[in-house]
Amino acid sequence: MKIAVCFKIIADYDRLSGKDWEWDECRFVDMSFVRRVFNCFDESALETVLKLSRQLENVSDTVELTALTVDDEQGDLFLKHLMAVGYDHAVRICCNNRLDLRFNPLVISHLISRYIKQEGQKLVVLGMQGGEGDNGQTGFLVAEQLGWPCIREVIDVVRAESPDCLKVFSRIDGAILKQTIKLPMVLIMGHSLNSPYLRVPTLRQKLNAKKKQLTIVSNIELGLDNDALLNKDKTLMDLYGQKPGKSCVFLEGKTAQEQAQRLYDQYLKERLS
Repeated sequence: MKIAVCFKIIADYDRLSGKDWEWDECRFVDMSFVRRVFNCFDESALETVLKLSRQLENVSDTVELTALTVDDEQGDLFLKHLMAVGYDHAVRICCNNRLDLRFNPLVISHLISRYIKQEGQKLVVLGMQGGEGDNGQTGFLVAEQLGWPCIREVIDVVRAESPDCLKVFSRIDGAILKQTIKLPMVLIMGHSLNSPYLRVPTLRQKLNAKKKQLTIVSNIELGLDNDALLNKDKTLMDLYGQKPGKSCVFLEGKTAQEQAQRLYDQYLKERLS
């Protein structure tokens, strides 16, 4: 079985202060000084598929795992990390620098679906969203272009009795839905409690991964020229910073009883009446 996991590398936003969120004339925020990390939902997807691959080894002749990202050279280090922990192929799709992919899930989905059609994977797994755009649309668009069923808010996936099916667990309306679905399919990972973090490779695994080659694919090689990818209908016009409101209110009072009375009179009385 051939499986592809699509992931995105983002800046570690916890290390950015409010003053760092300043954009230039091209509406880009400089995050070059901040370390990059796996998007949290994609990290869950990557680890979930690693666990699934071990289950499938007993029922499938071969299991091929591909880690796929649309990024520049900075993504290569993360691709090496994924090869160290068990991914067979590490693929980076690169595009022309003119393309602003932050708020353009349609272009991302075209690139991913073209690669999947060429390579023949039967399962595609993505995180449900990732900064900076937080579009939450890429997985659905990929499924639409491939013509495959799509399950959102996935929390786990395990092998089924039939080699052509998988058991998928997802959240829906506060409950957990268990389905047995026939391949091919697209899965969109949500908050996974079983696989929240990606495993860490050993030193030996890192050294072995250095010898392996990454696959770099351009949009031209996928049959998509630069003009075809330019989203002419939608253009980012401006960005606005959201001013944070008051995060808390200090209750005045000399004693705890006075503070509790003030809390009731000013904030709870109307809500409870």
